[in-house]
Amino acid sequence: MGELYNPFPKLPKNIRQIGDRDQIVKLYMEDYVNTYLKRLYPAGGQDLRVGLLLGGMEFNDGTPYIFIDGALEMEDVTEAGGRVVFSELSWKRAYRNMEQLFPKRTIQGWFLCGRPGDDLSPINYWKQHIQYFGGPNRLMYLSNGAEGDETIYITSEDGFYKLKGYSIYYERNQMMQDYMVLRKDVKRIETDTNDKVIEEFRKRMDEHKVEVTDRHQTVGLLRGMCMAMSVVILAGGIVMFNNYERMRDMESVIASAIPAKAEQILIGKKNTEKGVKGESKVVVEEAEGGVYPTTAVSKETMSETMPVQSQAESMAERKAAETLPQGTQAETQAATQAATQAAVQETEAAANGSPRVHLVQEGETLYSICIAEYHSVNKLKEVCELNGLDDENKIVAGQKILLP
Repeated sequence: MGELYNPFPKLPKNIRQIGDRDQIVKLYMEDYVNTYLKRLYPAGGQDLRVGLLLGGMEFNDGTPYIFIDGALEMEDVTEAGGRVVFSELSWKRAYRNMEQLFPKRTIQGWFLCGRPGDDLSPINYWKQHIQYFGGPNRLMYLSNGAEGDETIYITSEDGFYKLKGYSIYYERNQMMQDYMVLRKDVKRIETDTNDKVIEEFRKRMDEHKVEVTDRHQTVGLLRGMCMAMSVVILAGGIVMFNNYERMRDMESVIASAIPAKAEQILIGKKNTEKGVKGESKVVVEEAEGGVYPTTAVSKETMSETMPVQSQAESMAERKAAETLPQGTQAETQAATQAATQAAVQETEAAANGSPRVHLVQEGETLYSICIAEYHSVNKLKEVCELNGLDDENKIVAGQKILLP
């Protein structure tokens, strides 16, 4: 009786000893569970009734104290010939029923109940016990009905052995009572049982089931929202990265489209603005030779007054003077005439609106060519259509293109 007053673990007050006291493991089974297991045996075409032993375990001075206050039968785990096969679906059902009917309880072992007279040997179920209930201090309860024998085996550090005895304690076990009413396998032990009590129990069970369903739905909704937010953030990051790459490509295209002269003009303008702010002096270079002020002639006036032939001749003379080396007068005149004819043809083609051929140089792009020729990129689309180009960025050095 000394263990009844041991402060740790807290033991029940009303205890009945079954068999001899075991010195390695202290097992305490609640009376409702013991009654349920003794009256649970196969009916109809069943061979075995198999389920889980639920409760908790505590240690005191190295001795395990196991308390069993719940027994939950598993569905669809038995086969003909007394075989037991645990499937994934049967485990899911068992855990769902544990959450609803026996909250805060853990699996301490399993039970197998047969018909009176059946010979249930632990050797036949040793493999399932090690596979699904491995570890120390896990129970295997074997029973052959109310009039049959019952034995309890347990795994320890030394192996698998039979308990000498265990204790039955008495207390109010509402969980097990409700489960017995729900299963309708064993009559309720209370003497004042009536339909009103059963009705209240079923109502309480329905409310608990609704609460668990709502909790699962809330968790699923939150999980879905988190996944949706992750997808949106990922898509936004991809869009931002693509826009950044496009901006870099556009920057390189704009940089390649600005000709050297325009860049120098911009740099000069910036330097001039800095000079004005910093009171720097502007240096004006004087041209050598006799240069005198004359009446300014615009390009429009010159084009109207000078005939096409004279303009071509002057252009040809300048080109011949720049390109031809010093030679005989006859060679110079011949070169001048050839250049004059080419210039006349080019000028006439320009006057007639015919496209002219441009040889692409190294580093040139359609943007830079349009800015150099037309001082804008307004004719870029027209150049692409004239040359049958699908992509304005794909031209190579040495390529001949037509300019309007």
